[in-house]
Amino acid sequence: TPVSSSQLIVTEMMIMAGEAIGKWQMQQAAQEENDVGDAIQLSNELKLPFRRQPAPDFKSRNAEKRQKDFLYEMGKRYPHAWYARRFFNKVNVSEEPGPHFGMGLDCYVQWSSPIRRITDLQVHAALKRYLRRKRVNAMLREGTTIPSSITKMDLGCELPKEEDCEEIDSIDYKSGLGMIFAARPIQSSSSNYWMFEYIRRLVGSSDEEVMFESVVLGCINKDRFQYAVYIYELGLEHRYLSEAGELDEGKKLWLKVTSVNPKMELLSFSLASKSGGNHARPMSSAPAA
Repeated sequence: TPVSSSQLIVTEMMIMAGEAIGKWQMQQAAQEENDVGDAIQLSNELKLPFRRQPAPDFKSRNAEKRQKDFLYEMGKRYPHAWYARRFFNKVNVSEEPGPHFGMGLDCYVQWSSPIRRITDLQVHAALKRYLRRKRVNAMLREGTTIPSSITKMDLGCELPKEEDCEEIDSIDYKSGLGMIFAARPIQSSSSNYWMFEYIRRLVGSSDEEVMFESVVLGCINKDRFQYAVYIYELGLEHRYLSEAGELDEGKKLWLKVTSVNPKMELLSFSLASKSGGNHARPMSSAPAA
């Protein structure tokens, strides 16, 4: 979907929270080593699923890098961003902290959406257990009575007796990631369905052509004149077969809906004859390409 200013603020705050907890975890690891005394203590280590992305190898892809730099120098921001994605390495998840190239961060942990991501919920559970064990350890050092209401499920381990406890319910982030990967195709299909259903209703309720302003991102298949285009109003990246032959990156197009089938996840456009019709926007209102 298109990014509004409010969405951008929320996104930035979520990223800041992910960086903050990663850096905080590394500080806690050093502090825990200093807090150990002669008293019986719970084993207390906070493990988090750091999302890491190695830097791309530009040296082995000089020609492609020159094209990426050329698009940037020409001010073609959307095509440049689209082209730059091919350099990104796959993100991996590890309990060892590491940098995330795409975000430009030294560390990053996803944990701000526990309602919609199970691994975020797991991070919340791990953090709560860590803080509870930290408090119990402080009570043990002080000789304070530990409330009987605290259970092994709250701590992830038994309360100590004569020696350190062992965790009995460690959190397996890999199982959570597996569920997320399995759900992604369903999520994508659902998102496509409602996007296409929205377009279908626009077409059904309009006596005029339904058209949208778009920008050419780059070529997918030169032989078929197939291009990736970005449709501003829908926030949609789509593959478009050009009837006009070759197209330059950053070129603005008005595309009209020729067919849409939400159930089959099919959507096709053709070149509009003019920048009018339903849902057309002035060219000046679109973001710079």
